[in-house]
Parts: sequence; C-alpha cells; structure tokens
Amino acid sequence: MIDNLDKRIMEILRKDSRRPFVEVANQLGVSEGTVRTRVHKMAEEGVIRGFTIKTSSKNVKALVEIRIDVNTDTEEIARELASYDGVTEVFEVTGDQDIIALVDVDTSQNLNEIIERVRRYESILSTRTRLILKEHFGEN
Repeated sequence: MIDNLDKRIMEILRKDSRRPFVEVANQLGVSEGTVRTRVHKMAEEGVIRGFTIKTSSKNVKALVEIRIDVNTDTEEIARELASYDGVTEVFEVTGDQDIIALVDVDTSQNLNEIIERVRRYESILSTRTRLILKEHFGEN
C-alpha cells in the first residue's frame, strides 16, 4: 500500500527519474535512506515498473487512436501493439476509441507502416492518427 510520501516520491521521479535520491529526500524533508528504501520497495511490489527517459528529437511522433470490435480482447491487441518497434506506449482508454498508441519513429514512412500493420487486424474498425507538433514537459 502506497502512502502520501510514496506518491510524492513518484511525482518527483516521473519528471526526472535520474534525480538523485538525496535531492528527492531534501525536497521532501526525509532521509536519503528513506527515499531509497521506498523506491526499492515500490519497484519490488510492481508499483514502479521501470525508469525511462524522454527525448526531444526530430523524429515523427504521433498518437494512433484505434477503435476495435466489441467482441475483441482489447488487452491482447494492446500487448501486441506494445511489441512493435516504434511504439513507445499503449493505453486502453474510454470514449470513442479503445486504444491509443504513442509512436516515435524516424520517418513518416515508418509511421505509415505501423498504421497499415494495425489496420490488417480484422477486429480493428478504424484508426485516427494525430501528429505531435510540440512537446511540453512538466517542471520539477
């Protein structure tokens, strides 16, 4: 069970996963050992599933929104999409679309190849792609 301190630690690390534990501890008014112990515990329990970086590149980034047939295992398709090269994140969502995939590739041709691959599934009813023009990252 995570508490308020765990939530605050994760909020800081979401913005900068390389931030030294001593800096996180100083910001929160706790010891470095407390932060280290809690991060390791959350990782062991699966609350924290990984640490990542966000890049600012000249790549083509897009959100590919996917609507699927009602009688389809959404999770199975989401897992499959997550395995594609160039797909960095996949979300099961509510609303008109069922899945949103974040794609980060070198060229628009690579993006188009992913979209065409997705459309080959019989259970995919439609896709809608939104190019990402500019990214904004939160401050610490």
